Amino acid sequence: MKKLVSALWSQSDGLKSFRAALAEHGLTMRAGDRKETRPGAHIIETSNGTLIGSFTRLTKVRMAEFRKLLAKENLPEHEKPQLDIRSTRVPVRMTSENDQTEILSAADTSLVPNRSPKRIRLPRRNPMLEELKRRQMEDVDRPAVMPHTPSKPLYPLIISAEEARIRRRIRRAILDQQAILDQKAPETGWAPLDRETTIAKWRESLTPYQIQLRTSFECYVTARKEWKQATESRWQRMTGHAGKLEKICQRLLLKFLEVLRFVVQALLHVVGLRSTPPEPLRSILTEKDIPVLEEFRKQHDEEFTAMADPEKLKPWLSYRFDRLVQARTDRIRRWDKTHREEKERARLEITRLRSRLIERGDTQSAMCHSQAYVTGKPIMRL
Repeated sequence: MKKLVSALWSQSDGLKSFRAALAEHGLTMRAGDRKETRPGAHIIETSNGTLIGSFTRLTKVRMAEFRKLLAKENLPEHEKPQLDIRSTRVPVRMTSENDQTEILSAADTSLVPNRSPKRIRLPRRNPMLEELKRRQMEDVDRPAVMPHTPSKPLYPLIISAEEARIRRRIRRAILDQQAILDQKAPETGWAPLDRETTIAKWRESLTPYQIQLRTSFECYVTARKEWKQATESRWQRMTGHAGKLEKICQRLLLKFLEVLRFVVQALLHVVGLRSTPPEPLRSILTEKDIPVLEEFRKQHDEEFTAMADPEKLKPWLSYRFDRLVQARTDRIRRWDKTHREEKERARLEITRLRSRLIERGDTQSAMCHSQAYVTGKPIMRL
């Protein structure tokens, strides 16, 4: 506020203009409260009474000069100093008998008080006009990036109902073609997959299946070991105990193959190679199911090996992740290639419809659709 007061005084040519400038900024100047100790001192404060400082300190004006300014301000405007008539007399002397006179000297101006020359001040600049000029110069130097939009007419355009219907139909057709141009592959907007997060999620989902497969395999191995030991004993063969163990071993083998089928299908479903969840485990199995289950195990030996060995599971999942990302990229590329001709036809149709609007005088709508077409143009993938 002190800097503002000093700047306002430097731009003013008197106390009257200075007071007006202060009023524009919500400030006032009045006589100080200590009139006895400092007569003539004036202070500047805000509209709510907050003191900013004295006039002489803020403007660096001496008290004597300030008192002269106050006296000049209190002088009525209509009252003018009286001129001394004697100062207008011109002294002359006689030069001939015909009473001709000759001016000897200029008028005596000794009684006229000496006045200091008035300081020439530049006109105050309007900051709003300066800012407007600066923006106009920037607009001149800035290259045009968009076509000029014609201004709206001062009077409403009167057209027939049929013409309005045709224009509305053309604009609707442009919007339909623009919708075709804006189409993208279904997987384009999907978030990119994170390798570590995805593999960790897969492994967490496969942990229960691994435990189930390991438990079933250990039961089968234990039963087979007991059966092998029973076949080496003649007594157990003669009593039929070895035959019972063989049937138990066959039943556990079928159960293990069924669990293997269930676990492998779950693995394929988790990594996205199978669209449907695994079929539930069957409780009743016969010897007729052995060939089918053995054939399934041979076809998915890689998946079975990955599930059985934890050290081989992570490389297999990493390989499946790379295949998944590549498959998504291939699907997006095939979709763009399939719809390329359709989008090109839509682009040509929009150009033709815009030219029809221009021919019918609807330039503003044509320019609006042209801008939407430029912003909505799809990016070509290399």
